[in-house]
Amino acid sequence: MYKVYKARNILNIHKHCDGGWFWDKYSAFPYIGCEYGCEYCYERDEKYNPHRTSRDKEVLKFDDPFSEYIKIKENAPELLRSELKNRTRDLIYLDNYQPAEAKYQYVRKMLEVCLELGFPVFINEKSPMLLRDLEILREISHNSYLNIGWSIITTQDDKTLRVFEPRAPTVSVRFQAMAELSKNGIMTGTVFMPILPFIYDTEKNIKAVVKETKECGGQYVLDGGLTLSGYCRTHFYRVLKNYDPSLIPKYDDLHNNSERLSEHTARIHGEVVKYCQRYNLSPHIPRPMNFYPKELQTNKRIAEQFYLKARELQLSGEGGYKGWAYRKAAWALDDIKENVANIYCKEGVRGLMKIKSVGRSLATQIEEYLRSFEE
Repeated sequence: MYKVYKARNILNIHKHCDGGWFWDKYSAFPYIGCEYGCEYCYERDEKYNPHRTSRDKEVLKFDDPFSEYIKIKENAPELLRSELKNRTRDLIYLDNYQPAEAKYQYVRKMLEVCLELGFPVFINEKSPMLLRDLEILREISHNSYLNIGWSIITTQDDKTLRVFEPRAPTVSVRFQAMAELSKNGIMTGTVFMPILPFIYDTEKNIKAVVKETKECGGQYVLDGGLTLSGYCRTHFYRVLKNYDPSLIPKYDDLHNNSERLSEHTARIHGEVVKYCQRYNLSPHIPRPMNFYPKELQTNKRIAEQFYLKARELQLSGEGGYKGWAYRKAAWALDDIKENVANIYCKEGVRGLMKIKSVGRSLATQIEEYLRSFEE
């Protein structure tokens, strides 16, 4: 069921960019809910779920309102133009091409707004419908920045995939669309999330996904694990019960033991990195830089390295204080308005240590990066 309405606003402004992952500072979604109904989707959790009965009693009619009840923001393009026009240019995460887009074309119109205002774009995609707007995509890619990440968790279009992605386009057409984007010079790759434990976490599957990404012109494979909190767990366990109930105690054992979960995550990430190295792909999305003011690009480059260190520590199970130290220093580097190279030139390491969240160890690392940039 579709419900069309006028929204009050559309632009989400994040305090910090999604460092180490998609790099977006803004996001905007013309559709609420998703018809593809992927059973692992973290947006079913109460923290994100837009279908609250306190707001809209109609959700009570549906078994799975997230996938069966899609709300359409009919003024989405106009809102986006209004809310972006006075914003600092930075990366915006736009919604994907779900079936409603064939009728309403609001993602296309929002892309036109981003093109007009010069905003760079990231889209996490499952549908080849996106190729309908290839001309606009090429222009955004040429004028600012565009990255299309394809949500892919296996190379096999089989019964198992239909269990977990009941209405999504086939994996084969996603890879075909990736190849088409690559031929057109558009940055693209695989968002390998979530890698489902005991289902898609085999080395064979990991190798196949990375290899197919390479063969289709992808530039990266970004991996991540499964979110199982709140209603996400309740919903996903219902699916597991029908698919293979023997997996439920295995999931309980894994997700109720933080040490075991960290070890599992580290092993899976290590295999993704290994095959990315074998096939000459990046195991992360490189941070886009060209749309930032030139005087701040050095800050962004060093912040990128700190974000990526934080991400690697998180995925290796060694995050903790050290991971947070890198992340907070990255936030500080993103926020300062003076070129960090100028700070170093005037005051050396002591000047760097005056930056919020930067102690001697991190200041020394910044110094090393600055020297490497000069080489």
